[in-house]
Amino acid sequence: MDKCHSLKFDFYFVVKIFFLTTIISLFLITFSEAGKKKDKDEKDCVYCKKYEKLKDWPENERPVAFIYEEINYPKGMFSKQRKTSKLRQAEAGKKVYQRFVKGKSQLNKYQHLMIRDMAYFEALFNEMLNDPKASVETLEGLKKGREAMRMSLQISPKAKASEAVLKFWATGKMLTIAHKKNKKKRKKKQKVDPEIAERAAVLANMKKQIATAKVNAQRAATIEAQKKIEEAN
Repeated sequence: MDKCHSLKFDFYFVVKIFFLTTIISLFLITFSEAGKKKDKDEKDCVYCKKYEKLKDWPENERPVAFIYEEINYPKGMFSKQRKTSKLRQAEAGKKVYQRFVKGKSQLNKYQHLMIRDMAYFEALFNEMLNDPKASVETLEGLKKGREAMRMSLQISPKAKASEAVLKFWATGKMLTIAHKKNKKKRKKKQKVDPEIAERAAVLANMKKQIATAKVNAQRAATIEAQKKIEEAN
């Protein structure tokens, strides 16, 4: 019963990851298409038509989703040197580019890292909200991607960035541990114990010797029988 439940859970989780990867791929394609539209002066946004930079957009006129949040990021997410918002934004942007742009073809292969790095996507968006020079159009595009990623772990679009960061980071960490354990199991299956291998070789050799002895005995019996027949004649 437990095994059946586990298999069922694994199946649903795999399906969930598959749809998540598909959503992210679609988002990346959409984001790429949005970049092409820029050349045609077509803006796929709402607030960017009124405000170009974040500094032009008064905070008291912004929806909650576009207001910066002071976050106590999980231990190990950012190096100790990244003390300023600008430095955290740069590091998060690098992580997001490496995982979701440069490494988008390997999202299925490294699903545990994909989930973990969604925390960096959240951090990137949040830290950009603290940058007066940030493009409002870019922020609106990133917000759409953020909402698509949140769907994967059933995180509300209205949830605080801190909540989403912790959930993505913790889930990614858990999946990384599981990934390492599975990797070790696969290695153990591939590696054969030398003692067992030696015993198997001895047993195989004995079987071969027994088979040879059996054949030789049958031959000897046949020759002996033939001799007796000839003597009788």
